[in-house]
Amino acid sequence: MRSGQIISACIQKRRFCCSAAPYYFGVRMRRRQMLSAAFCLIFCLLFSGCTPLGTVDTLLTPPSLSEEQEQIYLALQDAVGSGITLQYPRTGSNLSAFTVVDLDNDGEDEALVFYKKTSITAAENGLRFSILDQVKGAWMAVCDRPADGTEVERIQICPLGMSARNQIFVGYSGVDQSDKSLTVYDYDQEELQQIFQTSYTMFDVADVDGDEAGELLVLHRFTDNAASSAAIYRMENDVVKDTGELELRINFTDFSQILYGTLPDGTIGIYIDGTSGASTIQTEILRIKDDSLGYALENADTLSATIRSVGYLSMDLNHDGMVEIPVQQPFPGYRSDSSEQVRLTTFLGVSGNTLTEQARGYFNLSDGCVFLLPTSWYETVTAVTDPLNGDIVFYRYAGSIENSSTELLRYSVVQDEEAREERETDGYQLIHTRGKAAYYMRAASLEDPLAMPWQELMVRFVFLT
Repeated sequence: MRSGQIISACIQKRRFCCSAAPYYFGVRMRRRQMLSAAFCLIFCLLFSGCTPLGTVDTLLTPPSLSEEQEQIYLALQDAVGSGITLQYPRTGSNLSAFTVVDLDNDGEDEALVFYKKTSITAAENGLRFSILDQVKGAWMAVCDRPADGTEVERIQICPLGMSARNQIFVGYSGVDQSDKSLTVYDYDQEELQQIFQTSYTMFDVADVDGDEAGELLVLHRFTDNAASSAAIYRMENDVVKDTGELELRINFTDFSQILYGTLPDGTIGIYIDGTSGASTIQTEILRIKDDSLGYALENADTLSATIRSVGYLSMDLNHDGMVEIPVQQPFPGYRSDSSEQVRLTTFLGVSGNTLTEQARGYFNLSDGCVFLLPTSWYETVTAVTDPLNGDIVFYRYAGSIENSSTELLRYSVVQDEEAREERETDGYQLIHTRGKAAYYMRAASLEDPLAMPWQELMVRFVFLT
């Protein structure tokens, strides 16, 4: 069972809002003693050669729960019984079984927990969720109800529209994750209500039109019966309303991310990265115009320039609020069918009604590192992989890879201490560390118009989080 993270949730104080009675909980010393006894029993069984009748998950709560999560878990067990298994969202930023947040804007946190009862049959949909609140310093279950789906795909908790309260956005999916449905819940005045439901492939809540109120963006993938699409929903008078759907011009079979950035005219661009082929992704860019979704680039042919390999997602490369789209091609001198080519990345950005080049560089996806080429290196420098140590070596381009021998820069990433010592002995500069990985560069010292001091080259390395 995965360890929990503190996240977000819901609901009430003095009664089950879904036909359950109130439960008050104080200090549970006896239950903690039982947990300790369970640990001892498991160790005895494991090391005595005996086979226990149940799994570890059925005997005790996860040992990695925080103190608050353990209190919530014990309160939940007191309310619904001990035969439960916590359920975790599959995607998103909230990946814990426990979502703790102030839902009703009363200044105190509530807890939302998804779980399944272990006693149900395989054919039953046992997914449920419970809302717990704090009463006199102890957690109390105030609402327990069936979930509106089979599995928890994603949870997002934030206000919709100008609401002072948080709404609960839960993406549900089937076991195979093919059919997904989104349910929006609202908690107020000791009541939990379902206020909206729709199918989806990806969703997000953000201020997409600059009015300082959150809107719900829902994406649908391409199917045999329908084109891929995007729709905007707004909260009006406590009702979620559809304010327009737009057919996307790319047949997205799935989506990778939604990213927001400032367009040249100061409005907000919605960058949608999605799968468009077996191993390729593309980007559609939308905007809000006259309160409705529209295309940021009117010419659909422009979108073909965004085709690139899976994994290369749009990003705010310079942290200036504008989004760049990384597309690849070989460095000068490589044949298009070469299996050992080093790829040059061009970063495209919106300019007027088209996409224009903002920068060029070497982008290693697995390293999470971008080296931005000096403009003087455009078309005049190529890059190869050193077969002896794996370094990426940048050379002055002399018409072919074989004739390019004037070395300008070396870049490498090493994992072990011996390789680090070798680089430092050979005059490399350490420019970054991440976990066990150490990033090095070595600038050439030679009289060449393209050669640059290491201090000027070092600042051109960008490390992505």
